[in-house]
Amino acid sequence: MGNETRLENWAAQERLRAVERALWWRGWIGRPDLVALFGISAAQASSDLQKYVELNPGAIVYQTSRKRYEATQGMACVLHTPRLTDGMGTFLQQGGVGMITGGNTLDGPHVSIVRAPRREVCPQVERRVFLAVAQGKKLCVKYHSVNSGRSDWRWLAPHAFGHDGLRWHVRAWSLEGGDYRDFVLGRISDSKWPEDLNPNELLPVDEDWNTEEELRYRINDRLSEAQQAALRLDYGTGAQGILKITCRRAMTQYVEAMLRVQMTGELPAHFMKDM
Repeated sequence: MGNETRLENWAAQERLRAVERALWWRGWIGRPDLVALFGISAAQASSDLQKYVELNPGAIVYQTSRKRYEATQGMACVLHTPRLTDGMGTFLQQGGVGMITGGNTLDGPHVSIVRAPRREVCPQVERRVFLAVAQGKKLCVKYHSVNSGRSDWRWLAPHAFGHDGLRWHVRAWSLEGGDYRDFVLGRISDSKWPEDLNPNELLPVDEDWNTEEELRYRINDRLSEAQQAALRLDYGTGAQGILKITCRRAMTQYVEAMLRVQMTGELPAHFMKDM
């Protein structure tokens, strides 16, 4: 009874999920894997493996010659949702051998990731902007604009943060410009301590931030049929080639940059707005 695998036990659930991950991504698992990974006895490992056989009938078979359990082609996961990055980080290292006790690093002989350059932001600036957002205050920042080429002090009343997939920006009312804008955090070189808004500085509602919209895009019909078919498969748009994304109106420009949307229909746009 001491080696019985009980599903209500959290540790047992973790071991069974490890069994499933190894079977799904590596294709096999043996008692030594569980013993080494969790520090359990061989008898407990045998109990865990037998419990998984009961939980997922037909998913694995025992290979006597290799003394291990191997996944069948028709295996389905019943204890977790498999993610490719999990398999890469745990089982696709060490020259592709992939041990269950391996690390969880994606980079290796079979995986390479392009990482965006790190945007360095002064911690004091981050703190002051964060406090202004959290406390509903205004602050003066030294902002360097690429569009205008200006580098000057500006008063902002920030209320939210947004991320475009590469960098953080702060959503703020520009007291100078009289409108809501996105200010890239990495372009703020200095800031003052947040201050309370004056009674006469009543800010309008940021409608673009508060409004969520369903964006509709269709695959560019100027692409060849083969190219369109590839994009339908890649984005799961279905036969109509329509992609639907719900986001804040203020974030639309970042969605369209990510999808390579062009209004003109000129190549190499992948998507067009579906009017």
